[in-house]
Amino acid sequence: MSENRKPLEGVRLVELANYVAAPIVGRIAADLGAEVIKIEGRGGDTWRVTGLNHTHSEPTENPVFDIFNVGKKSLSLNMKTKEGMEIFFKLLEGADILVTNTRNQSLVKLGVDYESIKDRFPRLIYATLTGFGYEGPDCNAPGFDNIAFWARSGFSADMSIEGPGSYPVNSRLAMGDILSGTTLFGGVMTALYQREKTGKGDFVTMSLYNAGIWMMGGCLMATQEPYCHPFPEHRNFGTATNLAYRCADGEWLRCTIFEYERYAYKFFDALGVAKQVADFGVHDMASMVAHAGDLVPLFEGVFLTKTSEQWLKIFGELDIVAGRLSHVRDVLKDEQAWANEYLQKYTCVNGVERVMPTAPVRLGSQGPLTFGKPFMCGDHNRQVLTELGYSEEQIEAIFAAGALS
Repeated sequence: MSENRKPLEGVRLVELANYVAAPIVGRIAADLGAEVIKIEGRGGDTWRVTGLNHTHSEPTENPVFDIFNVGKKSLSLNMKTKEGMEIFFKLLEGADILVTNTRNQSLVKLGVDYESIKDRFPRLIYATLTGFGYEGPDCNAPGFDNIAFWARSGFSADMSIEGPGSYPVNSRLAMGDILSGTTLFGGVMTALYQREKTGKGDFVTMSLYNAGIWMMGGCLMATQEPYCHPFPEHRNFGTATNLAYRCADGEWLRCTIFEYERYAYKFFDALGVAKQVADFGVHDMASMVAHAGDLVPLFEGVFLTKTSEQWLKIFGELDIVAGRLSHVRDVLKDEQAWANEYLQKYTCVNGVERVMPTAPVRLGSQGPLTFGKPFMCGDHNRQVLTELGYSEEQIEAIFAAGALS
């Protein structure tokens, strides 16, 4: 591979998807050099007009859409027309990967489900992202991440802190989608690698519910017999050295101690509570868990005597892992994020500059991280068709037939 050559250069991915989870695959692939052709309906991807979290959803400034779609080519294709289907199949002739989150019954109706096209395109990696999987009573049910990922997996109900005035954990923008799509990307790359050895394509599946179960795996193990760990937890439950505590400056700070003999006594000494802890009969992890109701209030009072910065300095000198609970806005100013290129500036279609996360994949051979430009629906119609071999006259006829808008 030549210096600074992106690893997926020469790979074509066709994206028949909207919203977030499945388009994540295309976003990461585009960042790594793949040609990603996004097929949008005549009105565009539904996510274009969502405008969540108080961001703009204007055609020329749409950060919530851009983050999952920069670097792609947009083809506003009407697949309900004969000409539209001809273009779609012509795209697949030169494609390595097809990614979709369209429900299977709709794919079957169009004749583009995996079983219908696998023999025609034997080298194609066909990747699907569903709400609940391909089997079972809910296989055809619609599913957004707040239901299939957050609610069904137990995350929303059981990851809250039980107590007066507590509520279930509220889902935040597309977090389950992002995990699901990133996982599906890994599956697609595995299938692509296998194809290089066998010459055969494959069918790759992922669901939001599957991702939620995977994420909650440790908790699922803990709820089984004989452990029967209760969820949701109370504040005064668990390992008191691994909780978050409010400091004098109002910020929260959390430590993590897994090796009791190595770090716990340092922690107690730093807080000046070694004697009280000993008086409670705490001498290992098990006894610390048993006395959480005594330790948590004790630690809460001590942490309030110093600022988070002061505590971070103290714990840093003792080699105890600790960190402030950052606010989302803090990440935009975090030197560590910028130094590792986890964030980059980009320019919206209207020229406004914003900050965007980069894809969480790094290859040493690819050189500086870059991503492509945002785009309007159908921006690349003529370019894509020209590259497929259509003449200008044919393209005009396709527009006239209503296959492109």
